This record gives sequence, structure tokens and C-alpha cells, in this order.
Amino acid sequence: MPKPIENQYSYKKQISFTQKQKKSLKTLENYGVNVNDFIRIAVREKLRRDWKSIKEEKERMRLPF
Repeated sequence: MPKPIENQYSYKKQISFTQKQKKSLKTLENYGVNVNDFIRIAVREKLRRDWKSIKEEKERMRLPF
């Protein structure tokens, strides 16, 4: 059964990694970790954790005083 449209991956963003990061991700892959899901979960957690400060910074930039 296909995923609903809103849950399908349709946006692509190219990112680069250092050789050390590449080696770390390869090690995770050797342990059976799905690296794509690992990165998606890490980004989701980082946004959830830092969203309040990101939003405050944006609002602070909008105010002239």
C-alpha cells in the first residue's frame, strides 16, 4: 500500500559530509542502521530541540529596537 501524498519524500536537499563523517556513517551502516532514516531522525530531533531559540532569533531580527 503506497504512502499518503503528504508522507511521501518529494523534497530533495543535497548535503556534503567530511571523510570522517562518511566513515562514521559507513560504520553505522555496517551495524545495520538505515543511514537515511538516521539522518532524518537526527534533523527532526535537532529542530524540535532548537526550534524555540530559532523562532526567537527570527522575531528579534524583525524588531527594529
